Amino acid sequence: MSETGNTQTPQTPIMTSMIEQVLAHAINIKASDVHISEGDFIGFRVHGELSKFEQGGKITKELAQRLALELFRGDKEKLDEFLHRHDADFAYIAADGTPFRVNGFFKLARIGFVLRRIERDAKRMEDLGLPEGVKKMLTAKQGLFLITGPTGSGKSTTMVSIIDRINETRNEHIITIEDPVEFIFTDKASIFSQREVGRDTDSFVAAIRAAMREDPDIVVVGEMRDKETVEAAINLAETGHLVFSTLHTSGSVQTVNRLVQFFHPDIQNQVRVRLGDSLLGVLSQRLIPKAEGHGRVAIHEIMYVTPAIKNLIKSGDLVQINNNIELGTQDGMISMKNSALKLAEQGIVKEEDFMGYFTNDD
Repeated sequence: MSETGNTQTPQTPIMTSMIEQVLAHAINIKASDVHISEGDFIGFRVHGELSKFEQGGKITKELAQRLALELFRGDKEKLDEFLHRHDADFAYIAADGTPFRVNGFFKLARIGFVLRRIERDAKRMEDLGLPEGVKKMLTAKQGLFLITGPTGSGKSTTMVSIIDRINETRNEHIITIEDPVEFIFTDKASIFSQREVGRDTDSFVAAIRAAMREDPDIVVVGEMRDKETVEAAINLAETGHLVFSTLHTSGSVQTVNRLVQFFHPDIQNQVRVRLGDSLLGVLSQRLIPKAEGHGRVAIHEIMYVTPAIKNLIKSGDLVQINNNIELGTQDGMISMKNSALKLAEQGIVKEEDFMGYFTNDD
């Protein structure tokens, strides 16, 4: 994985084995992320800890461009576009079939890539330790359900698990809109139409609007990124469809706030009313270290929009939502703190590894 001194132009085919060596090593050590930065060592994140592979040497400018060309499958036009635009999002499939989500960027005028490893097979909901309350979503017919958490918290893995269980048990047409497509579903009881932004459609908004004419039952929107996407997703949920999406928020209250704040203050009250009527629930998660010191496990908060919470959302009295989650165990709800405490009681995690995430008011 180190530079050999060959300074040929980026068109050289030697890079195939080089990038595959990097990814093979990542797969072997069970790394979740690979960091490739011009002028630095390759980094691997394993069980949440990031370390540098100094044995491979630092990435030179020439090697960074070679790696970029290989990630773009030898497409010089795409490489030139990346070098001009300085940003890129796409998928890369390693030689053994393992998919990676790739983000290319520049920092201080130097090339950088972060590759997130995607599971090849959908994990079972039980294996992920998802709360029992999540099973309510397996029979839902319409509305908006969000999976939230910080980057690297396993949102995509959870989403795939839920959608694949629906795939096993329901006869539905499921449209996914992603940037890029990360997991390829195999039709079971359901039929999938997976669409990638930039390849199959111009934007999330265009694909969501087109979905209305594609006989969907369920629509999976990869991420809520802007007001237009949020509004289109709410419209879809309001018209009798089940919509799943993700958001980079840490809990239900913050999620509702974020959705409302996408919109101009003049219409935020109207948006709260629409959310109160269309939002089914929010599943928030975070990964924390296991007590044994190997690997991480997810803690969860799940909120379902009961009549009481619907009124809180519509009135904007979001502070009271956390109290309703605490009291909503019969409705399948659980707070993240209680989720963590349950794991601590079972000896799966240690309190010192999660208590810092909660304030005295939680």
